[in-house]
Amino acid sequence: MRSTDPTALWDTIRQGLSKQLPEASFKEWIAPCAPLEMKGGTLWIQVPSAAAKLWIEQQLPEEFSDALAVGGLGDLRLEFRVNGTPVAEPKAVRRAQSTAAGPVEPPASFPYLFNRYTLDRFVVGPGSQLAFAAAKAVVDSYGKAATPLSMNPLFIYGGAGLGKTHLMVGIGKGLLDRDPKLRVVYVKVDNFFNELTVAIRAKNTEPMRKKYQQNDVLLLDDVQTLGKMERTQEEIFHVLEHLLQHGKQIVITSDKPPQRLEGCHERLITRFKWGLTADIQPPDFETRIAILRKKLEDADFSNVPPIPEDVLTFIAHKAKGSVRDLEGFLTRVIFQASLIGVPPSLEVAHAAFLGQSGEEASAPIPPERIFRMTAETFNVSFADLMKKRSRQQAILLPRQVAMYLAREIASLPFADIGRSFNMHHSTVMNAIDSVRERMKRDPEFHRMVQALLNSIH
Repeated sequence: MRSTDPTALWDTIRQGLSKQLPEASFKEWIAPCAPLEMKGGTLWIQVPSAAAKLWIEQQLPEEFSDALAVGGLGDLRLEFRVNGTPVAEPKAVRRAQSTAAGPVEPPASFPYLFNRYTLDRFVVGPGSQLAFAAAKAVVDSYGKAATPLSMNPLFIYGGAGLGKTHLMVGIGKGLLDRDPKLRVVYVKVDNFFNELTVAIRAKNTEPMRKKYQQNDVLLLDDVQTLGKMERTQEEIFHVLEHLLQHGKQIVITSDKPPQRLEGCHERLITRFKWGLTADIQPPDFETRIAILRKKLEDADFSNVPPIPEDVLTFIAHKAKGSVRDLEGFLTRVIFQASLIGVPPSLEVAHAAFLGQSGEEASAPIPPERIFRMTAETFNVSFADLMKKRSRQQAILLPRQVAMYLAREIASLPFADIGRSFNMHHSTVMNAIDSVRERMKRDPEFHRMVQALLNSIH
């Protein structure tokens, strides 16, 4: 029987988190937390500040999910309380108590901390259009007559932190909204492996296999780790075979496409490729800005002071690797501003960037970086921006802005800027004058250039 002692439960979760998080992150975010009480199936945890609560809930849901799964606490709800705020009974618990006499619906087994992973909160960009369209189609077409285009299984792949798990869980939530009686299960391959290891030791794997085969929807996360798990591959193959034969929906995520999964059995790769394979690419600059604005619409950010446009631009330029990096940088800026008691500003963002990366944001800036960030902002290729002969307006304006910024930020001589673009220095001078004149008469253009300048600086 599972312990109901808050301290014992929290120790189990802490142990799991300590194996996943860097030591500095563990000390900063997890060490100051303390268990409060168990109430209606929910463990309440005290955190030192509202900013810490925001960081944990926004940035660490997958780490907490893994820690709960490894500790055998997959159905435990977590709620975080800031010092001095009263503990309120979770709404889901009150609902369950009020309907205790009625039939019990099968619960979805994806983690409670994934509650923000819904399709309507996923910001679609050029690099995620196919994956999002496929995810939405899985939800919209579920239970309808089969079409020539099979999306079963739907295999989504891409780098870490780009939104694969968000889409996967969003599909599960969308299907449950349509039919709350569906049996939806979410499992990471590593956690499936741990569960299987326990079953093998007990010399009884059949109940585990049936547990997964009885579901209507299987959400299988991070299959790239399957390579060295021979027995796990075998069990997953049997589960997939059963579900596919009975028309059940499968969604799979990986950091690489099926054909590049090293160590996977060919028959398993074949099953992965049966349906639709869709990739997610890192978001472009405009999508990153849209993601930040969408993030600020969350209820968690309702009491946050307005974030200036130049701060958003700075964050979008610095955090390019993943959505998680982007959202994490935004949260860190807000956290740092609240810590010192000032509104979010470009100065705070620079300090947050230095604290996070160790890189001095105000170090000398190479001209190429200015040109590349300008090209990214205007959504043109770097090669086209630097090409001398192109006179297209779509290239001409970004090139003039790049010259202006090189002069303003790096104080480059006109001749040096001209050499970068293989142009005479007089052409550079005219281009910079043109940008300055337009900034005077076009407030929107002025704001855009100024925001870009501040973000690069």
